[in-house]
Formats: sequence, C-alpha cells, structure tokens
Amino acid sequence: MAKDNNFITVFNNFNQGQAPLAHLDSLSVVGNSGNYTVATNVDIISKPGILTQGPGLASLTAGTQAGAVTDQINFIIDKAVASNVTYGISDTLLHKISATAVTNTAPFPHTITGATAGNSAIHFQGKLYYFFNKASGGDIGLYDLATTFDDDWASSGVPTGGVALQKAPHPVAKKEDIMLFGNGRYVGTYISSTTTLAPTKLDFGADTEVADVCFHANQWWLAVNAGITTGTNRASSQIYLYDGSAVSTLLSDEVALGVQQIGFILPVNGVIFVAYKELSSSGGFAIGYIAGRQIKPLRYFTGTLPTFAQKTLYKNTIAFVSSGLIYSVGAVVEQLPLQISQLADGGFATVGALAAPFGTPMMASTESTSFKLAKFSGLDVNCTFKSLVIPTISSDVTAMIDKIVVMTNVLGASASCALKVESNQGVKSTTIGTIATTGKTRHTFSVPVNNVEDYRLFFDWAGGSTTNGVEIKSVYVKGHFKTIK
Repeated sequence: MAKDNNFITVFNNFNQGQAPLAHLDSLSVVGNSGNYTVATNVDIISKPGILTQGPGLASLTAGTQAGAVTDQINFIIDKAVASNVTYGISDTLLHKISATAVTNTAPFPHTITGATAGNSAIHFQGKLYYFFNKASGGDIGLYDLATTFDDDWASSGVPTGGVALQKAPHPVAKKEDIMLFGNGRYVGTYISSTTTLAPTKLDFGADTEVADVCFHANQWWLAVNAGITTGTNRASSQIYLYDGSAVSTLLSDEVALGVQQIGFILPVNGVIFVAYKELSSSGGFAIGYIAGRQIKPLRYFTGTLPTFAQKTLYKNTIAFVSSGLIYSVGAVVEQLPLQISQLADGGFATVGALAAPFGTPMMASTESTSFKLAKFSGLDVNCTFKSLVIPTISSDVTAMIDKIVVMTNVLGASASCALKVESNQGVKSTTIGTIATTGKTRHTFSVPVNNVEDYRLFFDWAGGSTTNGVEIKSVYVKGHFKTIK
C-alpha cells in the first residue's frame, strides 16, 4: 500500500498582481503564489501584500444626467487649476469640477457653441484653453477663468495665424509660454509671448495621427500613429523628439515602435511610459517605457487601448482605462516588484475620462442616456480573485486537499467572502465555505477535495460589505498525495 505524502501550499504576497502569462492563458501555472490568473476589481496596492476588495464608486454631487452631466465627459485636467477646482470637457459642455461636485450653477456647465466632441483642456498662462471638434473641423475655446468664454478663439483669428483645426483628437501639453497640441496629422503650437498660433507647425504626412504629446527633459515628446488605427487593422507608430523651443520645423530624434499603435505616453519620475498594442499577438497590449531608442515592455493586459485622456497616477502607480475597467501598473514602493492588476470598475459600460486632480481617481462613464462622473469611494462587492493554478499530479500521483486556513484582518460586521476551489483545469468547482465570522482573523475549513490534478483558489466578495472588507493576508492549503491505481 502506497504511503501518502503531505503537502502544504502557502498563498501570500498578493502585491504581485496578474500572473505573467494570464493575458494569454486564464489557467496559467507560470508565476508565484501571490499572482492571479483571473480577477475583477481587487485592490492589491492600498495595503501591499494583502488582497482585498477594490474601491467602489460614488457619483459626484450633480454628477449625473439629473444634474450637470448630460453627455459624456471626455477629458479632465489632471491637476487642480485653483484650490479644489479643475475643469473637464464633454461632447458639448465645459465643466467646472471640485473634489465632491460638478458645478451646476451659471455659468457652468458652459455650452460650447458648435461643439460635437470635446477633446481636451489645459490651464495655460492664467487662462483655460479647451479643444473640441465640430460637425466640420475643430476649434480651440478660451475661458478667462472669470466671466468670458470665447468658443471660436482659434478659428476667429484672435491669435496671430489663428484658423480652424482638424477634426481629430487634440492631446495638449505646455512648457512656460509654449502650448503644443496634436491636430490630426499635424502638431500645432501656440506661443503666448508672441500670441502666435501655428496649428500645422509639424506635418507627419497623410494617414498619420498624433496620439499624445508631453514635455520632458527639455524636449517635446510626440507620439504619432500611422495607418488605419481602428478595428483589427494594423498600424505603425513613432515617438518623435522635438526641440523645447518649438521654433524649428526639424525633429531632434525618434523612437520607432514598428507595427504597433500607441495609446498614451506619460512621464513619471524621469521615465517616459508608453501604452501600446500589437494586433498580431493575442492579448498584445502592453505598458512599457522608453530606454534610449527602445521600448521596453513591462506588463501586458487585455482589453481596449487607453487614450491620452485615460491615464493618471494613483498610489505611485499608473492607473488607466481598458474596456471600461480601471487598471493599475507599477510598484507602490520601489522595493516591491512591478505589478499590473484590475483595480476597479469604471462605472457605466463606456468609460471616458480618468483623472485624479485631487488625489482620488474620478472617471466619467455613459450607458444609453445615462451619464455620470464618479470617484473612488468605499468598497466594491463585485470583486473576485482566482489564484495561480497549482499542479498536483505526476505520472502516478494525484492529490487530496484536506484543510484550508485563511488569515484575514479582524472582520467587522457584514464582512464576507466566499471561498471555492476550482480543480482539474477549472472543470470541478468545490464550495469550501464563507469567510464571515465577526471578530476573527483565522478561518479554518475542512472540506476535502479529492482527485485533484491541479487547483486554484477562488475568492468572491459578492455577499460582502461596502464598508467592512475582508482582507486576505495569507492562505494555507494542506493536503496529501495519493498513488493513482
């Protein structure tokens, strides 16, 4: 008779996030015990190493169609323009926004004459400039931050060289007295000291579009996509460097991504990060960084490519939007490994702008005739976590799980999390129990799971609380091996 051999597997260090190959295989065995293969709205960055529910959402005061938000907000300035004040632009409206409310008293929201799709806005030289598309072409509006709105500032010829813009995305950045913006195939500039607007300063040619711009290390960085960038069409992309004075029409250098498409670029602590995709690779979306003339990929994810209006910093990580969900990538402190994780829901099905001008992320979303601007608040209960798959079989041995011990925070009232084991390539699901005993930190379950070839843990907070969370600190899985007859 064969002698059984005991085993124990410890799941901890949940700050590791998504397993390296989970974007390709939801039953991946590659990674560490703290990785997940599938997850929905889980927070591993607020208390690194601990797994808990992701943040819930609360609409800002007057932040729905019943208040000031009657169409999709596409961009929010990611900094405070004044104390507790920033601005956002929707398809047709300019909004004034605080940490808790969307202003719904005159003159806000301001209806932008002719606007069909607001793109971006920037606080520059003591004024607010807002970019938008119209039925034909585009324009720049100007608000003096007091009483006056000039919705056709660019096309009316107020600045020297002022003309209408292209109908295109208009990412924008600034440096001292220079404002630089994308304008379809062009990069445009406005120099306030000379009041000169040059909407077509740089021309990247037919079938190109400027995806994002930023200023870093005394140079402008210009992300440009070429080709058809919609659907499943392949596109190519370049990141160009342009002299900080923005006077010349010559470029300083370039970094080629090849047959890939850029979503956004973002300077953080001396490094330019890039979100990009490569359509021939399944799940080929990546966050990387520029090193010399190379793009170094950091982590991969699946979903839609985020745009220049869908990125911000949160808890020292980059938060971004993909397929209506909020992700986090980075390390909360440099001593921890880099992670990517699906952090929170974005609200309604279609998510627009993401920003954190007051420290807490806020995101705009829409579904049918419903609109809202919401921010992180409390805890979500639509949260799940499936661990790395752990193989437990060899040529003549299989396993039996005998006991699972879960260590948590001291549970408050209504805190609850269901635990299951998915085994044998996820075909078999065994309910282990519910982690819900108020005041306890150690939760022991003796529910045998037999004939286990491989398994993963499945946590589900659907029955939990939005105020008292279940924080998973570590899990001990005890069992034994058995000879297959």
